[in-house]
Amino acid sequence: MFFSVGRTGYQSLQHSAWPFEISLGVVGLASSIVMLLHGNMGIWVPMWYDEVSGMVIMFYFSIFILMHSIISWWMDMVFEGTFMGDYTSFERLNIRWGFKLFVLSEIFFFFFFFWAWFYSGIGEISVKFVGKWPPVGVKAIYPWRVPFLNLLLLVSSGMFSQASKWAVSCHSKELDTKKSGHYKFAALLSMMVSILLGLLFLWVQSEEYYWCSYTIADGVFGSSFYMLTGFHGMHVMVGLGFLLVCWFRLLWSHFSFRRSFLGLQNAIYYWHFVDVVWIFLFIFVYGWPHKLLTGVWLWTY
Repeated sequence: MFFSVGRTGYQSLQHSAWPFEISLGVVGLASSIVMLLHGNMGIWVPMWYDEVSGMVIMFYFSIFILMHSIISWWMDMVFEGTFMGDYTSFERLNIRWGFKLFVLSEIFFFFFFFWAWFYSGIGEISVKFVGKWPPVGVKAIYPWRVPFLNLLLLVSSGMFSQASKWAVSCHSKELDTKKSGHYKFAALLSMMVSILLGLLFLWVQSEEYYWCSYTIADGVFGSSFYMLTGFHGMHVMVGLGFLLVCWFRLLWSHFSFRRSFLGLQNAIYYWHFVDVVWIFLFIFVYGWPHKLLTGVWLWTY
C-alpha cells in the first residue's frame, strides 16, 4: 500500500486519481455555469441538442463528479491516517501547513471581491452631486435585522465548534473511560449545535435572497453583493460538510485517547475563517451603504 522511508519520517502513499477527478469536476462546473449565463458562446452543437438542458445536465454531472471525488479522497485520508497509521508527525505537519496555505488562498479569493466592491463604491460616490452608493433606485438591506441575526448565528456556531475542539482535546488526553465518555458527549453535543446554527444561517440567508428588492442583474451593486454573499454561502456549505464529517468521526471514536485530531482542527479553523469573512461582510457590504462606518468613526472620535 505504501513505501516507508524510515530515515526521513515520510511515507510515499499509493497513487490517487482523486485530484485529477476533482479538477475535471471543477472545470465542468465552471464551464457549465459560464455557458448557462452566456449561451453556448459560439460553440457548435447538433440540431437535436437542447442547449439549456445540456448545460443543466453538465452542471449536475460535474457536481456529481466533484462530490464523488471529494468524498472518496476524504475516506482514503481517514482510512490511511486513522486505521493504518500512515501519517507520521512530519506528514501531519505538512497537512497542517498545506491547509494554512489553502486558507490563505481563500483569503485572497475574497480579497479581490472586496476590492471590486470598494472600487465600485468609491468610484460611485466620487462623482460630484450625483454619486451615491448604493446607486439611485437600489434600496440596500438594513444591517441591524437579518444580517445582524446571521452574524449572531454564525459567531455562536463558531463558539460551539471551538467548545467541541476543547472537549476533544480533553477527551484525547483522558484515559478514564467515564470521564472520556463525558468529554465525548460534550464534543458531540457542541458540534451538533454548531451544525444546526450553520444550517439556520443558510435558511435565513435564503429568505433574505427571496425578499431582497434587487437582483444580481441590478448593476455593479447587485452583482458585487450577490457574488460576495453567494460565495460566502458556498463556503458555509463546504464548512458544514466538514463539520458533519467530524461529527460522525467523533461518534465513531476516531479522536479517542492519544489519537491525532488534525482533521477536526482544520475543520474548525475553516469555520472560524467563514465567521471572520461574514464579520467583514456585515461591516463593509451591509453596513457601509447605511453609513455604519461613519457612525463607528464618529463614536470613536
